[in-house]
Amino acid sequence: MNKKTRMVLVVVILVSTIGFVGFSMLNLFVDPYLSVDDVVEHPDLYMGRTIQVKGAYQAGSRTDGTDNVTLVIEGDNHTMTVLILGEVPNLIDGQDIVAIGTLDSATLIRATDILTSCPSKYEATTTP
Repeated sequence: MNKKTRMVLVVVILVSTIGFVGFSMLNLFVDPYLSVDDVVEHPDLYMGRTIQVKGAYQAGSRTDGTDNVTLVIEGDNHTMTVLILGEVPNLIDGQDIVAIGTLDSATLIRATDILTSCPSKYEATTTP
């Protein structure tokens, strides 16, 4: 093997290694944005990690405690309980929300933040 071929091979291996390590590190430090169904079906991938779970607020599921609020969000096939430790925005039945927090079990996320979709999407419109 000549010197030029060896140099090209070393550069290709080095770039591939840096790319793989960079991608792996990015996955470790970025909070994944997941559906309720993804989390419930594969909880071992997310257990103890900070994640963002999107689901629809289940009508009438809100329970106010002394220092927290619990509610249920729905996916296509599964539901998940959200234990909210921070501020709770006004919610409309069926509204899409994103719970940001730590997964405690396959169906429980301990959320520190809740993001909501635009409420105007759920307001009734009248035609003249």
